[in-house]
Amino acid sequence: MIRLGLLLGFVFVVFVGNSQQNPLLKGGINAPYEQSLYSSKFTHTAFKPTFIKLKKEKAGSNFLESNLITIAGSKDSTKAPYYFILNPAFEFSSALQNTEDDFVPGVGLGINFRGEIKERLNLGFTFLNYRSKYIDYQRNFIVNNRVSPGVGVQHGVDIFSSNYLSGFINYESKKYFNFELGYGRQFIGDGYRSLLLSDATNASPYFKITTKVWKIKYTNLFASHQNIFNVEGKPELYQRKYTASHFLDWQITKWLSLGLFETIVWQDQEGTFKRGFDPNYLNPIIFYRPIEFSVGSSDNALVGTNIKFTLPKEHIFYFQVVLDEFLLSELQADFRQWQNPDQDIKSGWWANKYGIQMGWKKFDLFKIKGLDTRLEYNFVRPYTYAHSSSTQSYSNYNISLAHPLGANFEEILFVANYSRNKWFGRIHINYAENGLSLPGTNYGENIQLSNVSRTKEYENYTKQGLFQQTIFADASIAYCFQEKWNATVSLGASYRKSTIETSSTTNQFIYLNVKTNLFNRYFDY
Repeated sequence: MIRLGLLLGFVFVVFVGNSQQNPLLKGGINAPYEQSLYSSKFTHTAFKPTFIKLKKEKAGSNFLESNLITIAGSKDSTKAPYYFILNPAFEFSSALQNTEDDFVPGVGLGINFRGEIKERLNLGFTFLNYRSKYIDYQRNFIVNNRVSPGVGVQHGVDIFSSNYLSGFINYESKKYFNFELGYGRQFIGDGYRSLLLSDATNASPYFKITTKVWKIKYTNLFASHQNIFNVEGKPELYQRKYTASHFLDWQITKWLSLGLFETIVWQDQEGTFKRGFDPNYLNPIIFYRPIEFSVGSSDNALVGTNIKFTLPKEHIFYFQVVLDEFLLSELQADFRQWQNPDQDIKSGWWANKYGIQMGWKKFDLFKIKGLDTRLEYNFVRPYTYAHSSSTQSYSNYNISLAHPLGANFEEILFVANYSRNKWFGRIHINYAENGLSLPGTNYGENIQLSNVSRTKEYENYTKQGLFQQTIFADASIAYCFQEKWNATVSLGASYRKSTIETSSTTNQFIYLNVKTNLFNRYFDY
């Protein structure tokens, strides 16, 4: 069903409209905020930077009145040697859902700071204390995982509280290098989701080096994460792990870019031995996999690619492939079984672990200025991102560092955004199919489980286990009433239906939000 819808969608969209490419469009609840107030230092890279430079504002009474604190080194802030802004951060939300506990309030208060010194040193942070009830399916996720996606560890039973914190300090040299130390989230890719590295999970400490030479941008990313699986609510038992990643992005032509990705995950503590951050992975050039073998480790390694085509009439097609483990002979067996389904071929080996993304996006669809659309398909095999040690799974705080569904799923989504002046409209439709495991089994959807506990060696297939279908639809309209604070008021309605075998759960709700859009949160799965 998903593959048929994907094919029909691509046949339709490839023939429509003409547009101007907007490199900042990323679907999500904060897309208007990103497009209207931020400009990226990265012209073509698919690595979505945590650091984004705030546009200089003209000095004047309106500018000064619209910020709590503004400090500049001269009367003209655009020529100041330093530039600091402190703004409020807030979120007041309310929702009505179709259950007995129908009213869902939420309040968040905090601050947002940005600064620049001599145009090379930039810094900033965001803090938000949030207290909220949640929609039923969201509350179930939080109770089971003890975290709220993108925000952090949750405390409470009915009213949950959490603290969101992110920050960075960034230095850019005159020619080739950019250095950034921070606490935040990263994103690699051109899609709404990413199968390589996503911002769906919580913030983490990181250090990033970006090298720009000719048409190549090369990123080294070192980060620290937490495994809280089965020890939720007990911080003294959390297990630290590290990732070391390379991403090379090459703008081959104006219409083609190619990205190569690799990452290694290893745990801080191995039994009684404290390994800590492994200096072997500080090598900025060579691939990590040979290093892993040379030090005799069993660390979790993933590789992948990110490809983007900008075709005539500026239709943008993008692709991702992630490889966790595989054997060519086993992949060939799967292909032979697909060609001859009636033959008895030993196939479906559990460690053929990979994922595929295909997407299309278009700006100013049908020549309607401000109408931006996206169609995307994601597919991930069972057990992908998992490891024999659950601590070394590709996750952070019980959420995947890639796609929030983990593994063992197919998904197709459509997003349309329309912006005009300070008004924004959005439609998002998402459909996913995946397989779930009963207690005592492991069919590969939960990447926290050790793949040693896999249920079977062969005859594994995507969506195996308890079959689940989920449809999510959302429509909203928003108005930006204070651009300097990135503040909007929005009204919307959402529908979610989850069916497991023959049992269904439906959530319908309308919501009103007054908020500063400072970071993405995802509950659309």
